[in-house]
Amino acid sequence: METHISSKGQITLPVAVRRKLRLKTGDVLAVRVTPEGKVVLEAKEKAGKEEGKEAEAALNILRETAGLWKEMRESGTAFTRRLRRKDNKRWKGLGLE
Repeated sequence: METHISSKGQITLPVAVRRKLRLKTGDVLAVRVTPEGKVVLEAKEKAGKEEGKEAEAALNILRETAGLWKEMRESGTAFTRRLRRKDNKRWKGLGLE
C-alpha cells in the first residue's frame, strides 16, 4: 500500500488499514522513527473506551446503591459536616492540620 504526503504534511491511511485497526476520526496514533529511518505508527489505547468503562462502572454503583439513603435521619449537608469534623479531629491528632 502507498499513500502520499499533502502540502500540509498530512497523510491518508488507506481504508483497509483503518478498518483492520478499527480506527475512527479523532483516534490517536503514536508516531516514532526507528534507527533504520522507518516511520512506525501505532494505535494508542482509545481513551473513549476507558472512559466508557469508568462511566459504566459509576452507573452500576449508582444503580446498586439507589435508595440506600432514604432512611437517613440527617440531611446530606449535616452528614458531610459530621464526617468532616471527624476527619479534622483525626488530622489534628496526626499533626496534619
